[in-house]
Amino acid sequence: MLLTNRTAVRHDPGMSITVEYPHHAASGAPRPLSAQTLWAVAAQVRRQAMTEHGAFALPLAALVAATRTVSANGRAIVVAWELDHPVHDGSGEAVLGVCETDPDMPGTALVSVNARMVAGRPDLAISTAAHELGHVVFDVPVALGEPARRYRAVTAGPSALLDRTTAASERRANEFMGALLAPPVQLHLRMLAHARSERLRTVHAPHRGRQGCRVLAADNPPEVIEGVVAALAGDFGVSERFIAVRLSRYGLVQGEQR
Repeated sequence: MLLTNRTAVRHDPGMSITVEYPHHAASGAPRPLSAQTLWAVAAQVRRQAMTEHGAFALPLAALVAATRTVSANGRAIVVAWELDHPVHDGSGEAVLGVCETDPDMPGTALVSVNARMVAGRPDLAISTAAHELGHVVFDVPVALGEPARRYRAVTAGPSALLDRTTAASERRANEFMGALLAPPVQLHLRMLAHARSERLRTVHAPHRGRQGCRVLAADNPPEVIEGVVAALAGDFGVSERFIAVRLSRYGLVQGEQR
């Protein structure tokens, strides 16, 4: 039984994105993917979803509109988004989001974001949607193969979007989400713009952002760095914690890369 109550599935066949990544041809399962490869896949999605938007933040409406159909390595997936209702797991507990398939609905991924849990939190809504889209891109193609099987991924709460100790598929969806909403090069350049305005010190250090550019020095006043993080969160439409994780992942603050 599906975790959400649905009536008619509304689908606009004109909205579609195409992604490619290393995979097993027979099953459609992704091969082991490095963080950089996941960032590249996220960049594919972002370019297609942001065609009419010049801002740094990817709007939820734009992401949903662009992903009514996803072609992953040539496998077409209809994505039925549900954003207006509560979402529960199999035991009746409220959860943040769900991505699932049903063998009785061939070729379709059902994606739900809990309207109550994200109310007043557009940053949480877009983060959840981007995470669930990661499951559509990387996990659903296998479930929709032959024979089709039921697939279900449940995002319990906001902490799951930042957790790197969970299952590999969840970490993959989180890494995809992070690069989709705050890509390394764009985040790096915007960070440097704020750093210049605050006259922060920058240094040369290894990083995954814009080649040849500096990163924030570790000895800058913590409260000023916190201000830059807050400004970046506003720029990209995500939480400050989200930005702090991405800065660390990309090595954009001296001594912080994981």
